[in-house]
Amino acid sequence: MLIKISKLLSGPELARVQGVLKGAQFAEGSMTGKKVLKNNLQAVGTSPGHNEAIQSIVAAFMRRWEFTSYAIPKQVFLMFNRYDAGMEYKDHIDAALMGGGKRPMLRADVSMSVFLSDPDSYQGGEFVLQSPFGEIRIKEAAGDAIAYPSTLLHRVEPVTEGSRWACVGWAQSLVQDASQRLIIHELDQLRYSLTTEMPDSPYPEKLARTYQNLMRMWAEV
Repeated sequence: MLIKISKLLSGPELARVQGVLKGAQFAEGSMTGKKVLKNNLQAVGTSPGHNEAIQSIVAAFMRRWEFTSYAIPKQVFLMFNRYDAGMEYKDHIDAALMGGGKRPMLRADVSMSVFLSDPDSYQGGEFVLQSPFGEIRIKEAAGDAIAYPSTLLHRVEPVTEGSRWACVGWAQSLVQDASQRLIIHELDQLRYSLTTEMPDSPYPEKLARTYQNLMRMWAEV
């Protein structure tokens, strides 16, 4: 299941992140992927403002109920990348484990991508997800984000003109099993709708009992 998060970043937040990336150093993205598949650039973590920009996006994700309900995140790891004309990332699947070295190891359960460039500022560069129901082609507005299971093949089509900036990342979920995570997410959506539409009803709290008990059964703290 893919979710889209509209306006994950506000206008001022997006402008600050873009400002950091304009002054950032970039290295070949193949240092964290197979060169035969991956042809892009990756922001160097020591660039001024880099860590603060990353943390601001993590905070933006954690503010959004759509994401926390969907991913049930335990920890999150993000990075910035850039695709200039001629660059692409062919069909691939994200590694099961991310991080290491100075970063704690993370199991990639949910993948995320935040679009940081106006879609009219570059040609090509669509994100393509290989879902069980066929290809899903995505090119969202700057500041919007998507999240999807890390087990799915995906790619970034060649950029033919302009430059495509994004923040990509992974979340380790408190609930490892994707089917269990989906059940909990759907229950949480229903609970949210009932609370909104029937604020005086006892049913949302009764549903919350099932939600919380499933979390007790399935969550790994």
